[in-house]
Amino acid sequence: EISELNINDKEKSGAKIMSTDTFSPVEGIDIFCRFCQKILPAQLDRSIAGNGRTVDKDATFEYSCSKCGKTFCFSGNDLKEKKEPVEEMEAREYLPQNHYVIGETIVHKKFKETGLIVGKDKGSPTRILIKFEKSGLKKLVEDI
Repeated sequence: EISELNINDKEKSGAKIMSTDTFSPVEGIDIFCRFCQKILPAQLDRSIAGNGRTVDKDATFEYSCSKCGKTFCFSGNDLKEKKEPVEEMEAREYLPQNHYVIGETIVHKKFKETGLIVGKDKGSPTRILIKFEKSGLKKLVEDI
């Protein structure tokens, strides 16, 4: 156990101290399965800590499709955090320069409707997959 005095001594000496901020993503999400080509429920299988110890936003989380069982990996930065009690996030207006998380709801001005983010395609720029009620499944850019 590291005492408060030891932590302060390490900070003064310039030693890097790991953050103890843990992250817990939602356990069940609706996600676009590339194998089934459908939006299906997926369940959290496991988490892989980036530093080997603390599961934080930089960790990798593996989900499996409820139909085919194939797995998908996402960074904690791309997932909604599990809240107690469950709080619904208010829908945000879609802007290409913003960062979004899977499970988040957005409002698109041009489509004049609300959509649920059900997946991400890595690349430059990253694309988010959104399920709209009327417009169906669309890909939009983020983080530009």
